[in-house]
Order: sequence, then C-alpha cells, then structure tokens
Amino acid sequence: MKSLVIGSTSVIGKAIAQALSRHGPVKLAGRRDADIAFDLNSQQPCACDERFDVVVLAAADFGGSQPDDLIRAERVNSAGALAACRLAEQCGAHHFILLSSRWASHQPTDPYFGIYSLSKRHAEEVTSLYCQERGMALSILRISQVYDSGEQCRPHQPLLYAIADKAQAGQTVQLYGKNDARRNYLHLSDLAEVCGRVAEKGIVGLYNCGHPESPRLSEIAQAAFEAFGNPLDVRFLPDKSDIPDLPPFVCAHDLYEQIGFTPRVDVRQGFELMRAQRENLS
Repeated sequence: MKSLVIGSTSVIGKAIAQALSRHGPVKLAGRRDADIAFDLNSQQPCACDERFDVVVLAAADFGGSQPDDLIRAERVNSAGALAACRLAEQCGAHHFILLSSRWASHQPTDPYFGIYSLSKRHAEEVTSLYCQERGMALSILRISQVYDSGEQCRPHQPLLYAIADKAQAGQTVQLYGKNDARRNYLHLSDLAEVCGRVAEKGIVGLYNCGHPESPRLSEIAQAAFEAFGNPLDVRFLPDKSDIPDLPPFVCAHDLYEQIGFTPRVDVRQGFELMRAQRENLS
C-alpha cells in the first residue's frame, strides 16, 4: 500500500505518515518540507505523476474572527479539500481519508462555534460529493482534541498543557466558574494508529474518533498531579464565567471493533508520557 499524506508540516500529518509507513511507502505533500509541492490555498492543479493507493488529508486552517481569516479558512478547509480529492484522483488513489473534527458537528448555538466548525463541515460535504461522483472510497474521521507527549500540540490545547505545567510545579490549578466541564482528549499516537488501520483495512464511512472516556476537568487535573507525583491542588473560581460543556461526543466503538484497536492512552498515561519526555529533556 502506497500512501500520500497531505500536511507535511502538520504534527498530525507526520505522525500518521509514520504509522502508514508500516504498511508501505509514504510520501508527504504540502507547501514546505514536502516530497510533493501542494498548496490547499491554491486553485492550480498539482503537478504530480506518481501513483498512490491512499491519500490522507491531515492539514487544516483554524481560522479566526477577521474577514481575511474567514476567507482563508473556507478556502483551505473546504475548497482545499476538493483540491485534495482532485489530487487523489489524479494519483489513481482508490481511498481518500479526511481528518475532520468534532467541531464539524457543532451548531451556531454551541460554545466555540466559528469558521473552523463551519468550514470543516463544508469539507465533509464537498469530499462526500466528490468521492461519490468519482467512485472513490471515503473515510471521514471526526477527531476530538489531540495532544502529544512532545507538546507540539500545545498551541491548540493550552488548557491541558497549562494543567500539566501547574501539576509539575505543585501549584494550584484554577478552573474558572463552577462547572466541572467534560473534555475528550485523544493522544496523537492513538490517532495515528487508528488512521493507519483505517487505511490498511479500507474502512469507509463517517466516524467520531476520540478516547472512550470523557473525564471532567477536575479529573484531568487529578490525573496530572498523580502523574507528576504532587498532591492534588484544584480550586474553582465561582466569580469567573463557567467553562462550558461541549456537545456530547460519542466515540465510534463500531469503528474500533472493525479495526481491532481502541485508543489506549488515557489522560493519566498521557501525563505520564509527558512527564517522561520533560525529564528526558531536562
């Protein structure tokens, strides 16, 4: 199986490429540091004459609130997904895998809804249309919040890593408001394994891809203090605005049964891996 991963500078893209390499040759496409030059924000076709069996789109734009941010996110995430499908067809791929997001299912009334949510949902819709019309197998993985031991995901998961920092230093973790919100965090190594198996087994369909457990923030903090070997110290700040709950995110246990793998790294193990990595670097 020969695979192409779009997202040469993406932390997730690199991890997935490594997982896919167990099943055959893998190349990376992207704007920089890539085997194949490809820009999701460009309307120009990619000059690629190589053949691939599977193409994975692991790059995205997280947008913002300014007009330019909205336009760029829609171009990259939606129109860019179409361009990636065209590239996959051009390369003779029979299977396209879109890494989407749990945010794609969110509605305008949900917390943190924005152009990222909207453009990722558009990406799902246009890739479904393209692949259906062109006879290409499609997998859509709506992934939850991804983190890693090397902390390359820190910019997108500031709360999780802030909890780790406080727990390591033995300082109080302060949680805004009274609501002990739930979160679903997926370790990067588990995501890479799931994606590799989906590609290898040719699984198609739309699936929620997260960890089976969705702990509360206080439980996440407790796991961090235990992993770093310090006494639990968590305090809610009732005078602050509540951290909101996110819409329910039910993992696709049927997918995990099909691929014979369920994400294994819970938050306690994730913090332990993070602690080990920090100790190695100190």
